[in-house]
Amino acid sequence: MDYGLQKENIRRSIEIINEQQIDLWIIFTSEGSDPCLPFVTGMKTVGPGAFLITRDHRKLAVCSTIDAQDIEGCGLFDEVRTYNQGDLDEVLKTMVKKFSPSRIAINYSESYPLADGLTVGRFRWLQEMLQEVYRHEYVSSESIIKSLKIEYK
Repeated sequence: MDYGLQKENIRRSIEIINEQQIDLWIIFTSEGSDPCLPFVTGMKTVGPGAFLITRDHRKLAVCSTIDAQDIEGCGLFDEVRTYNQGDLDEVLKTMVKKFSPSRIAINYSESYPLADGLTVGRFRWLQEMLQEVYRHEYVSSESIIKSLKIEYK
């Protein structure tokens, strides 16, 4: 598969998060549930996972061992970390702590479907799980996705 569109969208998203003073964009997915995934990563996941794009040009993935081969093979990510059953939260927490972000963008939106891939339950889980390492502001990724000019059809 050609990941040219995704490479460009990731490159552009780094510019956008810098312009918007966002330190980290987390795209959390479970079984490929996030609607922006085809445009930003091109990945279809089986297990829960997260894609992290940082202000300092890092592109990371946290995924199940089942999904690792495809994610590593696409060449989009600097680092791919796998988790064993039940320790996704520890791996993700370690990665977020490493970047010490002040603002994290996540995929929720009241009106834009492509930016609304995070369920309320997963959002609450994310907040609770990260509270030891992150106590700042979560912002919607809607402006990032709209700036990428991704069309919802």
